[in-house]
Amino acid sequence: MSINPEKMLQKCKNGQWNIGDFDWSKTPEVTLDQETEMRICQLYLDMSYIERIAGNLFLALSDLMDDPVLKEIYYYCYIDEVRHSEAVAKLADYFDVHQYKIYTPSFALLRFIPRFSKAIRSVNPAVANFYVLTGELILDIALLKKINEYVDDPMSQAVVQKINADESRHIAMDIFMTEHCSTHDMNTDTTMSDKFKSIVTIAELMIYGPQFALDLFFRPMQMLDPTQKELEAVMRRLRRLYTKEEIKHNPTVKPFNQTLAFFDGKYGSKLGAGFRRAGQGVTGINFDWMLAGSPTQAGKNSLKEGTADFSAIELAEEILEDA
Repeated sequence: MSINPEKMLQKCKNGQWNIGDFDWSKTPEVTLDQETEMRICQLYLDMSYIERIAGNLFLALSDLMDDPVLKEIYYYCYIDEVRHSEAVAKLADYFDVHQYKIYTPSFALLRFIPRFSKAIRSVNPAVANFYVLTGELILDIALLKKINEYVDDPMSQAVVQKINADESRHIAMDIFMTEHCSTHDMNTDTTMSDKFKSIVTIAELMIYGPQFALDLFFRPMQMLDPTQKELEAVMRRLRRLYTKEEIKHNPTVKPFNQTLAFFDGKYGSKLGAGFRRAGQGVTGINFDWMLAGSPTQAGKNSLKEGTADFSAIELAEEILEDA
């Protein structure tokens, strides 16, 4: 494995910080018009709930660990995400200069949270870890980065820098666990009832997840990152990680790679193009970022594409350097 758990645990302990370290009595140094202020406050408020979702994922993984060191590491990751939630909520208040409205969580988010919270306790830990990894890449890194760049304020920059320091550990652990689940069967389903509940919860995610993704991520990213640079980076990194020999037996790897291989192929690529056009017609969202890292896109804005010999720490550091 590419991580020493004992050293990682010590990094988790040493990396703790407090939101009280910041002077929240300050006012933003940037001036936002009414529409932008309202949009940013809403995004930060929703992000505070998303951070709580990430915390629940880490807490679920902590409960599933038999190794006491891994259990404690994931509990620290949970503590980190709770702190991130509080910090991002404070940023929502910080930018709420004119108090144009009382901000409440997005409806799609409120519908998604209870289903997702139930699902993470019933799926294979390898699947839960995949949720964590992709969620942190697209939400904690890409979306939070673009919001931070958009407002370009010293307070938000300082807070996000602290959050990113935590995320470097989280992403390294996500990659470590992707490898771990390739060699350890951690599926806790033991009865038909458990398996049935898992199927039901995944079905609920398929019903409520798309609107959550559209409203809370894809639409904001289309506004904040019209070039799709960050989304493309997420896709290339997932492709790159999933080519590692060490994870070929992870339960999430084979279906992920098989799906990509189909849509990268001669007929699948045509079908995929049709799906993307249809999706854009219905939602207004451009899904061409999904081609990033495919054979047809090889070499375009490559993030060390094709290099499968890397450690969890190295990839985490690379991601956060770009962030």
